[in-house]
Amino acid sequence: MNKLTPELYKRNRAKLVKFLKPDSVAIICSATHSLRTRSLYNEYRQSSNMIYLTGVMQEETVLILFPGHPKQEFREVLFIRYTDDKTLTWEGHKHTKHEAAIISGVDNVKWSSDLPAFLKKIIENASYVYLEMGDEWPSNDMSISASYRFSEDIKSKYPAQRFEKIVPLINQLRLIKENTEIEIIKEAIHVTGKTFCEILPLVKPGIYEYDVEAEISMRFIKAEKCPHAYLPIIASGMNSTILHYNFNNAELINGDLLLLDFGAEKSGYASDLSRTLPISGKFTKRQAEVYKSVLAIMKETKKLMVIGNTIDKLNESVGLMMEEELIKLKLLKKSDIKKQDKENPLYRKYYMHGTSHFIGLDVHDCGNREVIFAKGMVLSCEPGIYIKEEGFGIRLENDILIDKTPIDLMEKIPIELKEIEELMRK
Repeated sequence: MNKLTPELYKRNRAKLVKFLKPDSVAIICSATHSLRTRSLYNEYRQSSNMIYLTGVMQEETVLILFPGHPKQEFREVLFIRYTDDKTLTWEGHKHTKHEAAIISGVDNVKWSSDLPAFLKKIIENASYVYLEMGDEWPSNDMSISASYRFSEDIKSKYPAQRFEKIVPLINQLRLIKENTEIEIIKEAIHVTGKTFCEILPLVKPGIYEYDVEAEISMRFIKAEKCPHAYLPIIASGMNSTILHYNFNNAELINGDLLLLDFGAEKSGYASDLSRTLPISGKFTKRQAEVYKSVLAIMKETKKLMVIGNTIDKLNESVGLMMEEELIKLKLLKKSDIKKQDKENPLYRKYYMHGTSHFIGLDVHDCGNREVIFAKGMVLSCEPGIYIKEEGFGIRLENDILIDKTPIDLMEKIPIELKEIEELMRK
């Protein structure tokens, strides 16, 4: 049952407009429907900002916010595509104005064909125009979005206007999840956890990574067609040492480990789970040693995920824990650690990634390593040890809700070594 209501989107928009300068208009665009090849499209995924502010999952949607406009009908306007006969024949039903209003809570809904004339009318009368011109924490590999292209077009048409970035404002708001959003994340986690428990007994030597992926995908589809929150990682043997492996085409070999990193998405909100299991159904002595080290680090790290901490500080603490565990595992020596380059610590050979990232409408959600943890934030906790010379990697990951006492949203999903082995015997 979808718990998201227009009241949530109304609150989100109300929070946003409080940050806008006086006499400002803000424009938010939907994601484009990307082509797979020629006239065939990929599965559509709405932009996270549009979901956050309207809940409308349809392409060719634009939201206009002009909170200071003297006329009520100009303060919130939603533009959607018109469903003509051709669209009905080839694509099927699209939202009516009434349907879009019910979903979003925006009373004034217009067809997208009316947008150009409307923009000209309001932009020339606004002191500032907020556009999705970039992210507060930009990534070098970020593709140019539809919103960015739209912004460039608007700036070229109205060169005398004063423009502001709205994405940093939305990012700050999206960091803190409302109770309704947390409940949706829990629903996504429920699908993920149930799926994990059901596929464990199916893992055995001789099947392929893609067989496991197929079992996960089938269960997601049956759970009201939940999409994957990201490309699933089904990595066996040496593949488990590749952090973002997703070829998922190797045979599962007796004695190897299988690293699973997957998560369901529910109403746009992500979950993110990692588990590592023995393909034979029982960990070897060495695999169990490394597994216990990773799990011990995870348990201690969760305790640090409290109000006032940061990912940077978390990583520092985990680095020290990792050194201790790697010494126990005879992968590092104390004497070498004392002489190591502090900027390039030796543990990085076996643990190359960070311990945490924010989770929400994107699996790697708004936020960076310096953001101070506050009540209502959701982050991953995912330590790992990857030993290429021994041919395996182990990663464990749960989603944590920040509070005075951290809340593990995945605490009911099996993770103890004996739990995993027992479930695989069923």
